[in-house]
Amino acid sequence: MPTEVDVAIVGGGPSGAAAAHYLSSRGHSVLVCEKKTFPREKTCGDGLTPRAVKALQEMGLQKELDTWERVRGLRAHAAGKTMELDFPALDDWGNYGLVKPRKDLDSIVLSHAEAQGAKVLFGTQVTEPVFDKGVLSGLKAKRDGDIEEVRAHFVISAEGSATKFTRTLARDRDPSYPMGLAIRQYFTSPMQSSGWFEAYLDVRVGADSLPAYGWVFPVGDGTVNAGVGLLSTYGQWKSVNLNELQRDFVAQLPAEWDINQRTVCSKPRAGRLFMGGSVRPPHGPGFLLTGDAAGFINPCNGEGIAYAYETGRIAAQHIDDALSHGGSPTLAGYADELKGIYGPYYRLGRRFVKLIGYPWLMEKLVSIGMNSKSVMSFAFTMLANLEDSKATTYEQRGLKALKLLAELKPQRGSK
Repeated sequence: MPTEVDVAIVGGGPSGAAAAHYLSSRGHSVLVCEKKTFPREKTCGDGLTPRAVKALQEMGLQKELDTWERVRGLRAHAAGKTMELDFPALDDWGNYGLVKPRKDLDSIVLSHAEAQGAKVLFGTQVTEPVFDKGVLSGLKAKRDGDIEEVRAHFVISAEGSATKFTRTLARDRDPSYPMGLAIRQYFTSPMQSSGWFEAYLDVRVGADSLPAYGWVFPVGDGTVNAGVGLLSTYGQWKSVNLNELQRDFVAQLPAEWDINQRTVCSKPRAGRLFMGGSVRPPHGPGFLLTGDAAGFINPCNGEGIAYAYETGRIAAQHIDDALSHGGSPTLAGYADELKGIYGPYYRLGRRFVKLIGYPWLMEKLVSIGMNSKSVMSFAFTMLANLEDSKATTYEQRGLKALKLLAELKPQRGSK
């Protein structure tokens, strides 16, 4: 007999855990199929912005958060200068970020969902969907060498960037959308706490200034996370060797970090980041896509954790409503809500990263920014997507204006 639940979730990462937590807390039976055993490492996500912090707070994790490494903002390095940019004080978002290694973070959040009643099967590889009259009604999964069938009223694909299960649902990434590439390593370091996310904006291949940035920050356990990210809008991105890019970036970090081959304590870990809502539509009969599986990484800064938590929760709210009050199995309202919340900003982001794919323009913008704290404060607010409901500052007014401009479509025949 197949297992029967209200909701089956493919993946126990950020979006799957957020969805499982919400649905379980609402009294629904939830089964999470996670192919890995926890703890496990991921390429990105140790650094949490105010958006991610708020999502964790909404899940009732404040006591945990109070014990984590706190970050006040971004310290940018470029053009021979350094500039400190605090997270802005806003009504809608907190003014600090946090640091927690993904191997710990994901375990904590998923365990929190289990405490609400969600059941988690680790080491369980989902192999194929199960349809009934064109509606996804469950899945088949391999665990301990056996194939098990799970029947569910709804299925959430929260498998991250792997997208194997997502592709079986006839959903794939739009290749015209920007993609990120990231690589990172851990190093032991005497820098146990800095209070900042350190960002190095002058990342180059030869003479080209890349649409990329390098980062380094302590993670609170005696090590630091150092890595570099690159956008596919750079015309020659396929020729960039990420391992060489990482090696060159690490070699130019200040001596006080003591980051070198002697202090390295992990192999380079790389991954691709699907951005800007690039998997469409994020729903279908009986299923929803969330987080990286839906391509919902912020195209401006490569952040995925916050949007995974947010889309997981939004998906869960739509499923909760459908289970409680009935509704269309296509859950089309989910896509409409995502479009309303993220559409204008992601459209702005896709246009922005296309522009900075030109090395000469990237170099010029970095130079202008590092000579004006006002410009950099606005850029920081925009790139982190920290829009406030009250547009009382020039950063907020500017961000809202750019989003409106991004919504304008050129008239036919115009150049």
